[in-house]
Amino acid sequence: MTAAGSIRAARITDRPALVALSRQVHDSAEGYRRSLGVPARSAAPPRISLAALMPSWLPLRSPSVHLVAEWDGRLVGSCRAIEEPHRDDWVITELDAAAGPMAGEVRYALLQAVIEEGAQRNVARYHAACADVPENMELFGQLSFMAYAHEEIWYRAPGALPAAPATTSEPMAPATPPDAWHLFDLWTHATPPAIARIEGYGAADWEPVGHEAVVPRSSLNPLLHFSDVNGWLLPDGQRAAGFAQHGACRAGPHYLRFLVRDGADGAAFLAAVLATVGGEALSAGILSPVRTYESTGRQAAEAIGFEPVGQVSMLVREVRATLRQPAMVPAV
Repeated sequence: MTAAGSIRAARITDRPALVALSRQVHDSAEGYRRSLGVPARSAAPPRISLAALMPSWLPLRSPSVHLVAEWDGRLVGSCRAIEEPHRDDWVITELDAAAGPMAGEVRYALLQAVIEEGAQRNVARYHAACADVPENMELFGQLSFMAYAHEEIWYRAPGALPAAPATTSEPMAPATPPDAWHLFDLWTHATPPAIARIEGYGAADWEPVGHEAVVPRSSLNPLLHFSDVNGWLLPDGQRAAGFAQHGACRAGPHYLRFLVRDGADGAAFLAAVLATVGGEALSAGILSPVRTYESTGRQAAEAIGFEPVGQVSMLVREVRATLRQPAMVPAV
C-alpha cells in the first residue's frame, strides 16, 4: 500500500462497510477474479457465489485473523484467516478487493500482511482454495503458494430426485475414534501419494471425524458454519469401503464430504447417507467437494442427483517442515 492506504486489523465498527464490500465483490460478474471465487469455473462466473454459501459476518471459529485495507478513509479490501484445530496451520478464507485499477495491489498487500502476521505466531503452513484464473494463480504464486490439487464443487438442489441404486451389501455405521485406522487406510487408497505427502495426515487425525469437519481437507469446510457434524463409514470386511461426513448448517446448504473405494457401490452408500441425514438437509440443498482424481466418488455423486457447479485449485504455502505423529493409533 502507498502513503494513501494502510492495512490494519478489522474493527467491529467496520461491519457495515465490510458487508457492503462483500456484497459488491461477490455480486459482480468479475468477483471471482477479485476474491477467492469459491466455487467458480475456470472461464465463467460462479453459478453459486461464496456469499450464497455462508452468512458473511457470522463470527469465524476462534482464533482467527481479519485484516482490512483502507484507502482515503474507505475500506477497499478484506482478508481473513483461521487457525486449523490440532495444527499450526492457517487457512485463508477470504481475500476481497473493491473494483478498481488497484484491486490486484490491494489483494497482494493483504495476503502479504496475513503471512507476516502468521510469521509472528510461528505458523507452519498456509492453505487456500481459489478459482483457477490468472489473477488468482499469479497472486498466490508471487507469495510462494503452490497449487497441488483441484476440487470440484457438486450441488444437490433442494427437491432433486436421486437414482434408485442397488442396496449395499453391508449397512453403514457411525464413524467413531476406533475407526481412525480404517478411515486413514481409505483416504490413503483414494489419494495420490504426492498429495498425501503434502496434506500429511496420520491415522490419529481421523479420530474426531464424527464430530469435527477438519479432516479430510476441502475448500468448503473452513467456510461453512456447522451446527452439527456426523460421520459414517461403509464396512467391507476388515476395511472401510466408503466414508461420508455431513455438516448441518443453520443457514444455507448443508455439507457432505465423502470418499469411496474403487469397486464399492458408492451410489448406494450415498443414497443411504441421504436417507439418514433427513429432510432438513435435502430441503436446504447439499454441497459436496470432490477432488478431480476421485473418479469413483464423482460417479457416485452424479448417480444420486448431484451436479458440478464449479472448480477450485487447492493451494499451500510451506513455511517449515511439520513433524507428524506416527501413522498408528493405539489398539482398543
